[in-house]
Amino acid sequence: MTEKEKRDIIWASGHFLGEYFPEDFDKWTDDKLEQFCEDHCWEPLEGSDGAWLVEEIHNLAWSVREYINVQKK
Repeated sequence: MTEKEKRDIIWASGHFLGEYFPEDFDKWTDDKLEQFCEDHCWEPLEGSDGAWLVEEIHNLAWSVREYINVQKK
């Protein structure tokens, strides 16, 4: 994962969670990351599966980066 991708994911985590991913999230196990998401998810998302939350955070990060890249062209 590049530093830019990591920053994008941290940014995107704030759209689903009440607390951003910490800087070292990329060194966590999948289980720890999913548990963090379940423990810190935004109130309307309470009860959501941690794996789903991680996937949606990654999807948002990727989507925004793609949008930015297209706008640069």
